Amino acid sequence: MRISIQWLRDWLDFSWNTEEIARRLTMGGIEVEAMEPAAPPFHSVVVAAVQSVAAHPEADKLRIAQVDAGDGTLRTIVCGAANLAEGQRVPLALPGAELPGNKKIAISELRGARSEGMLCAAGELGLEDGSSGLLILDAEAPVGADLRTYLHLDDEILTLGITPNRGDALSIKGVARDLYALGAQQLHDPRAVTQDHEWSQQDSTQEPVQGDYSVSIEAEARTACPSYTALWIDGVPNRLPDFLRERLRRAGQRSIHPMVDLLNLWMFDTGQPLHAFDADTIQGGLCVRWARTGEVLDALDGRDLNLEPDMLVIADAQGPVALAGIIGGRRSSVTAQTRSIILEAAFFQPKAIQGRARRLGLQTDAAMRYERGVDFNLAPQVARGVLAQMMELATVQLRASHSFTLKGQLPASVEISLRQKRLERVMGMPYAAAVVEQLLTRLGLQIRPVQDGWQATAPSHRFDLRIEADLIEEVGRIYGYDHLPAHRPRGLLQAVPDNQSSSQQLRHILQARDYHEVITYSFISQEAQDDFQPNADAPALLNPLSADLAVMRASLWPGLLQTLQFNAKRQQDRIRLFEMGRIFSADRQSMILAGCIWGAADRENWAQTARDVDFFDLKGDVAAILALWPQTHFEFQTLSTEHALHPGQAAEILVEGCRIGMLGALHPTLAARYDLDKSAFFFYLDIEMLEHLQKGRHFTALSPYPALRRDMALVIPDNIEAGAVLAAMQQAASAVVQEIRIFDRYQGESLPAGTYSLAFALILQDRERTLTEADVQMELERMLTAVKQIGSIELRA
Repeated sequence: MRISIQWLRDWLDFSWNTEEIARRLTMGGIEVEAMEPAAPPFHSVVVAAVQSVAAHPEADKLRIAQVDAGDGTLRTIVCGAANLAEGQRVPLALPGAELPGNKKIAISELRGARSEGMLCAAGELGLEDGSSGLLILDAEAPVGADLRTYLHLDDEILTLGITPNRGDALSIKGVARDLYALGAQQLHDPRAVTQDHEWSQQDSTQEPVQGDYSVSIEAEARTACPSYTALWIDGVPNRLPDFLRERLRRAGQRSIHPMVDLLNLWMFDTGQPLHAFDADTIQGGLCVRWARTGEVLDALDGRDLNLEPDMLVIADAQGPVALAGIIGGRRSSVTAQTRSIILEAAFFQPKAIQGRARRLGLQTDAAMRYERGVDFNLAPQVARGVLAQMMELATVQLRASHSFTLKGQLPASVEISLRQKRLERVMGMPYAAAVVEQLLTRLGLQIRPVQDGWQATAPSHRFDLRIEADLIEEVGRIYGYDHLPAHRPRGLLQAVPDNQSSSQQLRHILQARDYHEVITYSFISQEAQDDFQPNADAPALLNPLSADLAVMRASLWPGLLQTLQFNAKRQQDRIRLFEMGRIFSADRQSMILAGCIWGAADRENWAQTARDVDFFDLKGDVAAILALWPQTHFEFQTLSTEHALHPGQAAEILVEGCRIGMLGALHPTLAARYDLDKSAFFFYLDIEMLEHLQKGRHFTALSPYPALRRDMALVIPDNIEAGAVLAAMQQAASAVVQEIRIFDRYQGESLPAGTYSLAFALILQDRERTLTEADVQMELERMLTAVKQIGSIELRA
């Protein structure tokens, strides 16, 4: 959500600068994600009046305008905007002006006509609002006024990350309430209406007066909609003042229609969603009810929505005209021809709205607010304010005989007990009673001291305050988490047995190897699922949050790849990630460890040449993990059929012929799709299968006799893998061979075609005696005989 600092000052008196506001909000639990100016820098742009417009003699698409810039002389301006007309007030960039993008304005000649400046569109001033052509200002805009001053552009915008439990903060008013609680000076209501407008106030159980028009709530829907206001207003504003249009832009919204824009502004200001129906299109009045099987709504987004019986609708005699709290319909929408509206301001219970928008693939500002909870006392008050402002902007008239507020059983105010000892125990510090009472009172709660603490009544706008822990959280965040005391740890340090679980040990190994643990969503898109597991039978969600979170994941790799891509696009040149989590199929869940590496193999340093990671870097990391099971023989076998991995750089990990994991390079097709300019390497291990393997380590006394090293170089056909040769040697070796290690690989002109050479280092040591050369030679011959049995392998000369 975007917040204008100038707009915020309508509700609140404060002396803080923008950085201090951002700090207080963030420390108070509302994250400030970004700070930016309301408009980019530009100068020498003034309000000008277009006096006359004539065709350009040499260009069909250009016209010549005479404009008054307020300095007593008319300026000639050549302009190609289609919406240029005589009598307009428009922005004029004078010669010498500098616009966003380092565009400098000078006197110029266009197709033989002199142009003494430039008339500006919104986009050319960095004020993009979705419109095309010149930025048209109010007819009363002062000619010659500096545009930045006139539009109050020296403002700053905060982008806030509002958590789902804080629906009350999805408005300027809500943020102002929090800042007031955090220490701002004075909170006031700039929307208070002094002029009273009367209309019918009825109990929702009353039967509506039958006639050509009525407003009602069906009995089955009264719990879902306990408050509904519908005002019939003749006349609508033709244009909003510049300062309101500019507020709409700063809120991140494009202009649609003056009436719709006005209602959006009130929603951003107060948090109360509003809707307007074209009154002349409504047949027989409005009724709040549950949808009927087979009904369809022609929604404003251009789609026809198939409604279900658990969806609340606003309907007239012909059928639904709006999906309550979510979206309106095209048949009753406000257009340029609208002359009368029915203004809707209602309270819908969150449970009646939650999930419906996502089920239909919708995401609207109204639904977001109703799902989280809107102040249930607010709707009639906001309707009164909108009516008053409409009367300031245009000639309008309330048709009182066709205007109604229907009220039923509103939610009860929540009573919450807060114990002082519990508060101090949880927060770890004492609080004076007066401080607690002041904090909670500034938050809008009604406080009554009782014997062991306080009894608090939550305000109607705070749906998230329900239990004692909620109040403790409020005291903590408003008093300031940075004021919590810091203590050194106190306790006895003593050695404890190593009883870490395999999961903990795996984490420690990967963290020691410079991996970062991530937690990704258990839901992914069907497209991402098909990239990695095209035939997966993982369950699909019946009510997904979005199309990107539609199915349960059958692999951890899609989430890791998205995280890798996110970091790579932010100039991270060395990425090592892992995740430990569950994957899903139709009938079971499995705990999996997965990881990926990308970019530089090592951090930049003077001692070695920079290089990118390769398959063997990843294999080394996986081997370090598998070393937790020293009694188990793990076999790495070439893999060419895995959908997501490069056929020439992939392997499966086997234990007694059973796959327990996999590793390899990401398939080039996927790497290109995710805009990765370097190879990425992935692995996974089945933790549940590893848990069943023997894990114990046993100490063996060191031999007092010397160890000997002998090297053996073999010439091997290309079709025999190095792992098969190593396995044959290990199987043939006796107990005196302590280690067999490959330390070199060669392939070149000195070898026969179709072969390669491997050099093995053999470490031999006996525990009972010193080995002789004959002993060593016997071991070498035994291993050489073994490897010759798997193919035409020879000693390299």
